[in-house]
Parts: sequence; structure tokens; C-alpha cells
Amino acid sequence: MVRPTKPAKKSLARARSPLNFAQEQQRAVDAAGDAREMSRSVVRTHYARAGGSGIAEVVRLDDDVLVSILNCVVPKLTRWHYDTDEAFILLRASLSTNVTFRIADRAPLVFNLPEVTMAYLPKGVELTVDILGGARQQGIVAVFRASRFAQRYGLQLEDLPPVMREALAHSTDVGRLASFPMDHRIAELVAETLDTRLRGEIRVVQYAGRLAELVAFTLDALWQTPAPPNKAVLLRRDLQLANTARERLERDYRHPPLFADLARDIGTNQNKLKAIFKDSFGLTMADYCLERRMREAQQLLLEAKLTIAQIAQQVGYEHQSSFTAAFRGHLGMAPRAYRRHRAPFHLPLELADSQTAGIG
Repeated sequence: MVRPTKPAKKSLARARSPLNFAQEQQRAVDAAGDAREMSRSVVRTHYARAGGSGIAEVVRLDDDVLVSILNCVVPKLTRWHYDTDEAFILLRASLSTNVTFRIADRAPLVFNLPEVTMAYLPKGVELTVDILGGARQQGIVAVFRASRFAQRYGLQLEDLPPVMREALAHSTDVGRLASFPMDHRIAELVAETLDTRLRGEIRVVQYAGRLAELVAFTLDALWQTPAPPNKAVLLRRDLQLANTARERLERDYRHPPLFADLARDIGTNQNKLKAIFKDSFGLTMADYCLERRMREAQQLLLEAKLTIAQIAQQVGYEHQSSFTAAFRGHLGMAPRAYRRHRAPFHLPLELADSQTAGIG
């Protein structure tokens, strides 16, 4: 085990910044007692000795980006605190996760689905990160200095999606800029990154390339996302109807009611309900139910505890063939192929420890 070197004075002045590499080295040592410097820019933590399993790597690409590559189970609830003395952009591509970000008195950001999420953290807020013990953390997490994000990739402000331009221009709001289910392109990117066998600083070169590709996929998804609806133009009564419908669909998405029956139950007609739901949430009620089903199906496939037929029934499909067609249409690959693609991650993480012990 290599203890982290003493941070420079500049790092001490920014002791709780999420970009402080020396600080993250020390956190790794404190969390597991088994953190090793694999190269000038990579520190690897092995959690088996502390009662967990698997590995995590903290990677410094440069002063503007810090990346975590996660395939581990931490043994107990872990809480980290940060000060955002400048604005940051957070990008997560998670195959499996159970983490909560708490920012002052704002509603927490919860990450517990296989998805890609981009969030904006403004200057001057305190951030608390809670990592659930005993839950598998598997994916890529990157923190960018917001002021240099566009420049890093040779982009002008007008090249960024409107929601990002808005956040960077006003630098006040906090929250998700993007959140969408993992598709087969990003799942493959994350899987290959976790499985890399490159060593030393060449490994860092690969991480930088994979992160750039992940950024490109995320920005493209943001450009294709409709602008948020202007809820100010919706009547309060309409918003209440839309929220009531969403609550009902969230509870019954596996076997949703007929939309005409749902409209009648909440006191409106079907055509009006369809219109205000789309205006309020940017997607139809049918698409809402489909997306929710597919997110659960991805998680169940990742866990590999049920057969595909059982998963089809679990998410509300009477026939496996119907589920397969829906899954393929939504994610671009069949459930069986998706599960096969995830197969390397079904190895016990203790075995993953032994397989990677000499690589770096």
C-alpha cells in the first residue's frame, strides 16, 4: 500500500474540492486501508480487506477533470463532504449504483438506476455524498470544472445544448441537466472501460478517450431532448391532473389502466389528459410507462437473478416475445444479448480483485 504524497499548498487551500486528487487519495486510504498508486495519475482502492469487495480507481486527467472508475461494494455507508468554491459539472454513467447527493436544503439527487446523468453544481454550496454500504457501485463518474468544460473539447458556447448554456450562463441553479436510460452504446463503453487491461499512463490515455466519447453521447442526447415545457402557461388545475396521472402510472406502470379510465377517475377526459401530460412532462403516458418498464428490466437483467421470461412478467408483459420486441426497440439489442454483454460483471467481485491485482 502506498500512502498518498503530501498535497501541495494549492491543494490544501482547496481541501474539499471534488477536483482535489490528493484529497481523494486520502479518502481511499481512510475508506479501505488498501489504496495503491498504480501510476502518476491513478490510485486504486481494494475493498476486500475492509469487508467489501471489488475495486475503484480515482484518475486525474488534469487540473480540470477527476474521474472515478467504479466496480466495487463498499462495506458500510460512506459519507463524503465537499465545498463547491466554483461551479462543477458532474457526469455519471452507472450500470449499478446507490448514491445520494445532498446539496444544502435542496431536494437530494438520487442515483439508483442504470442510467446516464449530467448535473450542474453551482459555486458556493456544500455537497454531501452518501454511498450505500453493501450495494454494488459500477460505472464511470467524472467531475469537470464548469468554466472550462466547453473549451476542453474545443466547443463554443453555441455548440452546447440549450439546457447547458442556461446553467453555465446563470450559474445559480442546481440539478439534473440530463437523465436517460443506458443504451447499448454507452453500456458497451462503460463495460469496456471497466474491463481494460492497459497499464500505467497508457491506461489514463484510454480513460480520457472513453470519457470524451461519453461526453459526446450525452451532449447528443441533450440536443435530442425537447425543451422543458413552460409550465407557467398551464393552469394549476391542469398541472394537478398531470401530476395525479403520473403518480398513478408510477404505481401501476407494469399494468397501467386504460387511459380513458384513468382520465375518468381523476375527473377529466382522455384527450385533455393526454395533452396536458405531454405538455407537463415532455412525453406521452404510453412512453412514460414504457421507459419505466425498461429501466426496471435493465436493472433485473444486470442482477441476473431471474430468467428473461420471469423479467418479462415482472415488468408487465404477458409474453416474452412482446417484452423482447419492446426491449430491442427501446435499447437497440435483445434482452439476452444485453445480459450476455453484462456477463463479465456477474463474476464475484472477490474474483475481480484477484484478476486485477497486478494490473496498473
